[in-house]
Amino acid sequence: MARAHSLRASILGLSGRLDEAREAADLALPPAEAYGDPTLLGSVLSTLRENERRGGQLREAVATGQRALDLAEQSGDPASAAFERANLAELWLLLEDFGTARTLAEAAVAGAEEDDAWCLPYTLAALALVRMRTGEAPGAAALLGRAQSSPGLVDRQAGHEVRAARAELALRDGLPGHARRAVEGHERDVPVFAAWAELHCGRPEAARRLAGDEVARAGRTGERLAEADARTVLALALHRLGDGAAAREALRRAEEMVRALPYPAGATHAAEVRALMETEPDAR
Repeated sequence: MARAHSLRASILGLSGRLDEAREAADLALPPAEAYGDPTLLGSVLSTLRENERRGGQLREAVATGQRALDLAEQSGDPASAAFERANLAELWLLLEDFGTARTLAEAAVAGAEEDDAWCLPYTLAALALVRMRTGEAPGAAALLGRAQSSPGLVDRQAGHEVRAARAELALRDGLPGHARRAVEGHERDVPVFAAWAELHCGRPEAARRLAGDEVARAGRTGERLAEADARTVLALALHRLGDGAAAREALRRAEEMVRALPYPAGATHAAEVRALMETEPDAR
């Protein structure tokens, strides 16, 4: 029962049906706890953690992820432990606790490297995110280069993680054309970064379409982090298209969301966009 509900939760989550995924994961937890196998319970908790993250429940996701990590360590599976550390590192990044994120990400890479584990590209991408967000772009680029050539990149989700990280690094380096190429053909998988790339390449209408579609999709599925991020880039795209009223409304709603969740990294992004909108004249 636990395995069936957990697998169903994973499939529903990957299909964007987050409400149903949460329900399935909740159904998986009691039989997994009753059965008592740490590997099975850790897998269920990992799914719960991801649902909580996507729903914007970051503190709850950290607590669930820490429990999943404890069980992975208890089960003696170094790859699962490395994977859980990488996911926890990314959660702490969203909460802007960079020190904790760095410690976890470095330990995740070390654990995955030991046996060239399937999760190595995930851990390399997580550490690259830590480094680029703490001003160490060259180190991040080297890590992403390793992740790109890792055998584990055949995992579709790992490919998305590395692709998104490469796009973010290119944007931070002021290379929007590189960012566009990093996500080319996969814009619907990483729409927020694709929208930022289009915007910085001087294509605000393309950015508006991508961001607007993502706002609608994420709002429909209850993915609050994705919706907040999409509303933030949508605001700047609308501003650069000269629609000041719609831009201000999009940013107001993004700011309300990041405060209510709360979502510290999202609040930082929204503040950066507000500063840009206040200093840049709109297109009209």
